[in-house]
Amino acid sequence: MATTVSCVSPTVLSLQSHVVQGTVGNSIAVPVMRVMGVRAWGMPTALLSNHNGRSSVAGIPIDAQQINGMVDALNSNGELKHVDAVLSGYLTALTGPTVLRTVEKCREHHPDAMWVCDPVMGDMVGDQVRTYVPDDTVAFMKEAVQSADVLVPNVAELGILTDTMPLTIDEIVDAARGLDGPKFVVVTSVPHQDENGDGLAMVAVAGERTIVTHGPLIDRHFNGAGDLTTAVLTAQLVAGESPETALGKAAGVVHAVLERTWNHPGDELDWSPEDASAQPWKTEILAPSAPSRVGRSS
Repeated sequence: MATTVSCVSPTVLSLQSHVVQGTVGNSIAVPVMRVMGVRAWGMPTALLSNHNGRSSVAGIPIDAQQINGMVDALNSNGELKHVDAVLSGYLTALTGPTVLRTVEKCREHHPDAMWVCDPVMGDMVGDQVRTYVPDDTVAFMKEAVQSADVLVPNVAELGILTDTMPLTIDEIVDAARGLDGPKFVVVTSVPHQDENGDGLAMVAVAGERTIVTHGPLIDRHFNGAGDLTTAVLTAQLVAGESPETALGKAAGVVHAVLERTWNHPGDELDWSPEDASAQPWKTEILAPSAPSRVGRSS
C-alpha cells in the first residue's frame, strides 16, 4: 500500500494594515506570499479605505484587545502551532506589544518561529532623516527589535534605531552589527553609484557576512514598495532559502513590479502574480562565514 506524504506549505502570520484600494500592508503582502507558495494569514492592525497619504481616508484601527482576541481564538483552535513566521509592519507603542505577545504565543508551540520586523518609522529627505512616528513609538521599536530574527529597515530607520547617520556601506554594516538580537538585517533604499550612473542597493548583514545587491534606480515614489520587499524576503526565508538567495529574489521581484508600475499613472504598485517568477538580482558576498539559513535555531 502506497504511503501518502503530506507537504504542508510554510505559514506566515502577517500583522499589518489592510486597505480596500491600494497595495500597502497586508493588501500586497498576503497575495504576494500566497503566490510564492506560502500560507499567508493576514491579521489586520487597521482597516482603511486606502493609503493614508491620500487626500481622503476613512477606516478604523484594530485595538490591542481585538488583536489579542483574534490571536487567542487562533490559539484555542490549535492554529498557532502551524505558524513558521510572524511578519509585522507599521506599529505604534499601543499595538506593538500585541505583536510581541503574538510572537511569544507562536513560539510556545514552535520555538523556531521567526519574527520578521519592518520597523516603519521614517525615511531620508535628501541627506536628512525624517521621522514620522512619535517618540514613544521610536522608544518601543528600539527595545522590541532585540526580539526580532529578521529586521528590514531602510537607511533612515537603521539610523533611528542605532542613533547614527550611516551613509556608506561600511557605516551601514557597522550600524547593523551594532544591533542586539536580529540574525539577519536587510537595509533597503541604499544609494549606489557605478559606471551606469545612479542606482539603488540593498545591504544585508548575516553574521560575519555582508551581502550586497544593486541595480538601476527607478526615481519615483510608490506606495507599498517596502511592504512588497519584506513580503518576498519572508516568503523566501520561511521556505528555507539562504540569505543571499532571498535578497537577490526580493530585489528582482520588486524591480520587476516597479518597472511595470513606472509606465502607469498613480503611486500604487501594478503587481501581477507572474512577478513572483522574476529573475533574481545578482548578489555579492563581501565577507565570509555565516549560517546558510536564517532562523532561531541557526
